[in-house]
Amino acid sequence: MKVLISASWLGGAGGAERALFSILRALRDDDVDVVVRKDLGGPYAVVPGRVRVRSLKEWRWRGAERSDGLPGLLSGRVLNPLRARLNPPYDVHYHLSAGCQVGAAARARVRLLNPAGLTIKPSEARAFDFLALESPDNSRFAPAGARRILLPPPLYDLSKTADDRDFDLPDAWYLTAFNPYRRVKGAEDLLLAADEAPHPIVWCHSKRTLDWTMPTGLSGHPNIIHVDDPTPAQLRYLYENCAAYVSFSRSEGFGWSVADALRYSGTIVSRPIGILSFPEARQSGFVPVGETWQVNWDALPAGSAAADRDLSWLSPAAFRSTLERLVASQR
Repeated sequence: MKVLISASWLGGAGGAERALFSILRALRDDDVDVVVRKDLGGPYAVVPGRVRVRSLKEWRWRGAERSDGLPGLLSGRVLNPLRARLNPPYDVHYHLSAGCQVGAAARARVRLLNPAGLTIKPSEARAFDFLALESPDNSRFAPAGARRILLPPPLYDLSKTADDRDFDLPDAWYLTAFNPYRRVKGAEDLLLAADEAPHPIVWCHSKRTLDWTMPTGLSGHPNIIHVDDPTPAQLRYLYENCAAYVSFSRSEGFGWSVADALRYSGTIVSRPIGILSFPEARQSGFVPVGETWQVNWDALPAGSAAADRDLSWLSPAAFRSTLERLVASQR
């Protein structure tokens, strides 16, 4: 397949960046152009050999968003249609919400828009053939009448090294991982949980993608251990050895932190959102909480051994197979 992917950042540690990294790996044997505003570097910026990273400053895409000073008449009504004819045709254009708006400058057999946890306007949806929902729960972000498919991103193991622990930890801890840049991430619920949890909560976060302000009361909380910008290997160690993974999100597009917990943690405490809205995800060790985040800590399963969960439905092969079927259906 020949694939065009439009995103915002390459690299970083956020969910959209994790999704892009995994998608590019799943398409390693295809011809892929990925257009991004900025390359942030780091382990999630490493791409397979057949993936070409494109900048908005290149002639193929310059002015496609009308954001570089070109007059609207030139960038929108003349240059984009001309470039769409000159650029090679693609089988798939996969656009991550909030990414580079380059669709008008390209031809594609199938156009997919990933809401990525954001509400999509009807005018946005009409520019694409399908909304590629990362989970059933994402239907809330889709306007009425928009065609939808389920296309969760593919899962890969986090890397594991011999020296993956270089921070002090207590004998037992709970784990959570999120950046509190929006209320939907549940920082307020974390504060309430930290006040009552019988073990400290290790909180992983990163400012590689977006800057944010630490909510009052959390920076020096005696029951919270902060780990900033952990490596994938460090994250895996924390998942595999925590007493439970606790998610405070009120809404998620996919929920990469919970996806990692499904692979490596024995117990997951979360609202049934994002990836956990898939019936296949509700396997052993999942403890659901309601709109009011409350949990009986004493009733949580003991031990940290990862549950044996079937995640084949999130494999790279399953992701690519869905794209192939879509392309075939449009011929």
